[in-house]
Amino acid sequence: MKGLLIIALLSILLGCKHKNHLDEISSKSEDGFQNIALTIVDKHMEGDSWIAIAKGQYKGTIVGLKIKIKNGLRPDIVNGVLDRHDLNKDAVEISSIGKESDNFIKALSELYGFKTNKGFTSKPLVFTCMSLNTELAFLDKGLFKFKLYYDQYNENGSYAEIYLNPNLPNDEIGLQEKDPVYRKNLIKIMTK
Repeated sequence: MKGLLIIALLSILLGCKHKNHLDEISSKSEDGFQNIALTIVDKHMEGDSWIAIAKGQYKGTIVGLKIKIKNGLRPDIVNGVLDRHDLNKDAVEISSIGKESDNFIKALSELYGFKTNKGFTSKPLVFTCMSLNTELAFLDKGLFKFKLYYDQYNENGSYAEIYLNPNLPNDEIGLQEKDPVYRKNLIKIMTK
């Protein structure tokens, strides 16, 4: 009986993704797109938003970010049709957690082909968000998909788009490329 209990416990532990295990951030890249996979190591609600500290590895170096996402964002897909009339302004914020974010920008700049020695910006990056979901995005309920816009009207010449896919119950968050054409601007805004 004791042996069965130990085997069952080991099966549970080995079958679950452990927060201390950090995947290679480029493990989800495909077809020329650099899709970044991060593990959420800490998460909590702050006001009406979820705060996630997300980390990964790049060539053995730990990288990370702080990502703040408004909870309960309304869907921008209504009756199967994309409704762009009023995007969620200032709904997502990405900011530095220090050295690990500096490591993140160095890794991302290498993956994107725009190498830099600059660190991650000390100012939070604030994005307008399109919810690509069909229901209210209560983030603790599962996987949600968002399209993020920076400098939405290109007023500062740094327009960029990227996808953000948080899955809080599984402690995963992805930053997927919309188009490689935005790589240079993403590196530029993350190193201001």
